[in-house]
Amino acid sequence: MARNRQALGLDPRPVERILDFDIETLAAGFADPNWVPQKITVAAWSWVGEDEVHHLITGKEGFWNRDVRGAALMPLLRAISQADALQGHNIVRFDLPVLNAECARCGLFPLPRIKVYDSMRLLRMKGFKKGQSNMSHNFHLKEEKMSLEWSEWDAAYEEDGWPVAVERCVTDVIQHKAFAANPDVQRWLRGPSIWKP
Repeated sequence: MARNRQALGLDPRPVERILDFDIETLAAGFADPNWVPQKITVAAWSWVGEDEVHHLITGKEGFWNRDVRGAALMPLLRAISQADALQGHNIVRFDLPVLNAECARCGLFPLPRIKVYDSMRLLRMKGFKKGQSNMSHNFHLKEEKMSLEWSEWDAAYEEDGWPVAVERCVTDVIQHKAFAANPDVQRWLRGPSIWKP
């Protein structure tokens, strides 16, 4: 059957629906230096193969109100539920665990077990900074994500609607999609893994 599909010019494998996403957070307390809870402030996501980037903000009220924050996160959670796989930078160690913790705090369901492509997972090497911007420059990508200093982050959260924080998150997704699709980059990335909540 696969050979017949190839003869017809069709890919024998089903096409995965991959969602690229990123979150921004603020620390919500420092009672224990080894445990700093993070609350999601902004999220952006886009389907691989599409140009549109969606985003959400939890808002100032959402920072203090779990019901408001949980409702704000629903569009991202719905998109994740429709995905065959997720991709992003450092999502296994940061974005997914933080999002899962937010689901627990907000009375939502846990994230599903799902295939992930995490561009932090490079082939073994030493002396190579693994930040997304650094790697994008190393591989000569033209897409840039907005860079913000701490004082700029502070000012961004003072604005109504958090437009600068949204732009930062959106540009992160745009850059990452280009990064993950680049053949020169792909040869240095490890294969997918399974996120197990």
